[in-house]
Amino acid sequence: NGTITGIRYFKSAGDGGTHQGLLYNTSGVLLVQATFAGETASGWQQVNFSSPVAITAGQTYVAAYFSSGGSGGNYTSTSNYFTSSVVNGPLTALADGTDGGNGVYRYSATPAFPSSSYQKSNYWVDVVFSTAPLPPVANAGSNQTITSPASSVTLNASGSTGTITSYLWSQV
Repeated sequence: NGTITGIRYFKSAGDGGTHQGLLYNTSGVLLVQATFAGETASGWQQVNFSSPVAITAGQTYVAAYFSSGGSGGNYTSTSNYFTSSVVNGPLTALADGTDGGNGVYRYSATPAFPSSSYQKSNYWVDVVFSTAPLPPVANAGSNQTITSPASSVTLNASGSTGTITSYLWSQV
């Protein structure tokens, strides 16, 4: 288990336009997306999500990037890369065909779940992964309790039906 905090991809020269990093589950449900900023002309680019996504060990996720410039061939790939699994620490990039295709892509005018594969290719898209647990969330309401150890806590007022006028943190 851990968290995905962002997406990285290797940008080829000529891959212009706006880019978005996306994380999907294997059913094609978009879990999170973010727009890259401050990109260089080529090389590794990274975007961090505003909220990390908790992931579960043993589940498959799909990391992708979208290029509004319609890459038109301006992307980096290595054919036959996913003929076998690639292990990096606690993460495994599955061999193509293990749980669907690996090295998937999709040509589209808008971000969409990549579901096509070609020659087990690696398109050089990676997750930014952390094994650190997400900080606990104190949802709006009276008498919320956070159990230590916690180095940080997020106050979430999205579930509040009224206006939060004040809050008080007490260490017990």
